[in-house]
Amino acid sequence: MLGTNCGPNSIWKFYAWTHAFLPDFSEIYIVGLTTICCAVWLARNHATFEKKWINATFEIVFTACAFLKYWAGLQKPGMIEVTKKGAEMLKENASQMLLLCGPPMPEANDHTNEGEEWEKW
Repeated sequence: MLGTNCGPNSIWKFYAWTHAFLPDFSEIYIVGLTTICCAVWLARNHATFEKKWINATFEIVFTACAFLKYWAGLQKPGMIEVTKKGAEMLKENASQMLLLCGPPMPEANDHTNEGEEWEKW
């Protein structure tokens, strides 16, 4: 997960992993999990139905940040600003990691020849 081998692979590991990084914000854990799941689902739908591939896993993180900011208004009054700040921090960290990851990813049109493969399905 994002260049680390300590990412969670079950719901309980997710809670333990999140608690290690955000020990005082347990009420936001499920919102974080939901945003990641929705971002992955959206990327999957774009690939499956629109044949639009993601170029980097960071696109999923940036989509999750957008969901977090959008859903911040649904949180309890004390958690609205914390959620917005967390989304901004996640976006900043992902941006820094993206800069460190090396050369830019290939253009989206590199998958144009794979359209024939889709037609076989």
